[in-house]
Amino acid sequence: MAVPVATLDACILFQGRLTNLLLHLAEAKAFEPIWSDDIHAEWMMNLHASMGIPRDRIAYRRHEMERAFPVANIPATPTLVAAVRRLSRTAAQRKDAHVVATAVAARATVIITHNIRDFAPQVLSCYGLSKVRPDPCCVDLLASHQDQVVAGLRAHRASLRRTPMSPARYIDHLADDKLGLPGLAIALGSRLGSI
Repeated sequence: MAVPVATLDACILFQGRLTNLLLHLAEAKAFEPIWSDDIHAEWMMNLHASMGIPRDRIAYRRHEMERAFPVANIPATPTLVAAVRRLSRTAAQRKDAHVVATAVAARATVIITHNIRDFAPQVLSCYGLSKVRPDPCCVDLLASHQDQVVAGLRAHRASLRRTPMSPARYIDHLADDKLGLPGLAIALGSRLGSI
């Protein structure tokens, strides 16, 4: 089965812990991540404004993402962004037109986002795209790319050196508010020994 190509919305990249987990899955070849300079600019600006994290630390995180996934940054042409904006009905949809355009330019099939309402079905269907929240996305990836997801989760758990976790504690960690992946935690219940 082909590896899905997924555009990560700024609201996903804003969350460092969730991004870390998703990029471990991508590194294990469960999916191919996509973003753009505009997506980066949005999450970086919001992270600095809301959390006060120094810009150089945020820039370092972006640099490391780009280094790890050198072909993930796909620019969308202004013409494509404008076309998506014309199809959009609300200000929020027009604001996120660059995300849809990035997905189209990258030939992605899905946009991973928390902001489901910002992506109108009639716009996405024009381009053969869908939208999904992180938890159902991870559950779907587990069903379609189990070996890669389990390998990615195992690597993610091993990377948590400050707070080493048993497999059972790690599954609880997935379901907590910081990661917000309760469906994935439930789906992994029977695979406890593999992570």
